[in-house]
Amino acid sequence: MKTIKQAKRLLRDAKVPFSCNCSLKPYTSLHIGGKAALLIEAYTLKQIKDSILIAKQCALPYYILGNGSNVLIDEEGYAGCMILLRNYNRIVQREEERVRVQSGMTLKALCDWCLDHELSGLEFACGIPGSVGGGVVMNAGAYGGEMKDVVTRVWYLDPQGEIQIKEREALDFAYRHSCFSHQEGIILEVEFQLHKGKQQEIKAKMEELNERRRYKQPLAHYSAGSVFKRPPNSYASLLIAQAGLQGKHVGDACVSTKHAGFLINLHEASAYDFLTLIKLVQTAVYAKSGIWLECEIIQITPNTTFG
Repeated sequence: MKTIKQAKRLLRDAKVPFSCNCSLKPYTSLHIGGKAALLIEAYTLKQIKDSILIAKQCALPYYILGNGSNVLIDEEGYAGCMILLRNYNRIVQREEERVRVQSGMTLKALCDWCLDHELSGLEFACGIPGSVGGGVVMNAGAYGGEMKDVVTRVWYLDPQGEIQIKEREALDFAYRHSCFSHQEGIILEVEFQLHKGKQQEIKAKMEELNERRRYKQPLAHYSAGSVFKRPPNSYASLLIAQAGLQGKHVGDACVSTKHAGFLINLHEASAYDFLTLIKLVQTAVYAKSGIWLECEIIQITPNTTFG
């Protein structure tokens, strides 16, 4: 395709690292998905900007992928530029108890850094498998904590390629939601307000939460975490279990017998298997309880464009 050839030439000229026709399975926690026409590894802000500009110049779709923990990629793959931010992952600045972080850092890596520097407040996130940027987009949370509790400021790239800043009050945080859930904008950096703690106490809390996850969640299988949002006055996992769906499978996509809120990839599940199972669960739960479960996972088709 002419646009792909043009994009490859422009990416080389801009010194942006990329590969062609790469499987996206290793870049998602579900381990599902076809190949990306162009897989870009961005290490710097300039490389992020250049990648987006080149995609637009070449009329190609582009998508920003953090840790790939909340996405389902089609078997047909991705027809444009899949831009990975996993290497855009430095601690940018620390001032006392405030820490500014690049968005591609994983929440686990940030929690480990906080442990080393005796900063408390993010322990709840130590087992969340996403990136800092993805965590802000969906206001990730667990065990009584959410990103809204600790995020003070976000730097992002607007559709015109300009860096903008949003303060906490403008981020529109709600349950599994932020302003970035429905507006274009690529999160670049996030500032956290934490507090001093004792390393032993922080470590003990992280170990306690990780042990609870190991006991309750099917961590031995590929998954995207909890697939459905919590409905009002109930829990998705409870409704799914009450509908008798644990162990139900479509191909290698299966409702976990360990935690009904997790749909897992047993071996070689396809995106079709997974989507079919999601619909089956939604339909069965609705028939049993009258509640339609809302899916959290973002589906990426060959021409999905970011924002």
